[in-house]
Amino acid sequence: MLRFNGQTGSGGQRGVKNGRSNGSRTSLMDVPLRQAVELERIDAPDEEVEPLLERGILPGCRLRRVRNSPAGDPIISVEGTLLALRRESAAQIFVREA
Repeated sequence: MLRFNGQTGSGGQRGVKNGRSNGSRTSLMDVPLRQAVELERIDAPDEEVEPLLERGILPGCRLRRVRNSPAGDPIISVEGTLLALRRESAAQIFVREA
């Protein structure tokens, strides 16, 4: 799993205990539509994280849920670019208020 709290990997992470941060655990799926948030970490296997990183979902970037697809999957704005995510992926993206 890859988590962003200043470091990656499993050793020596600040603010992470057993894969959970000491703060709130708000996933992107819990964010109301049109509310701007900042990426805190991604709790997903490395092979699922890499495509997100390639699309600009990076630590500290600003995200905003713009709308949902007809199937209920979130469509997000990442620094002004629209991306469609699966609900499962969005549930593994943890954010904080921007």
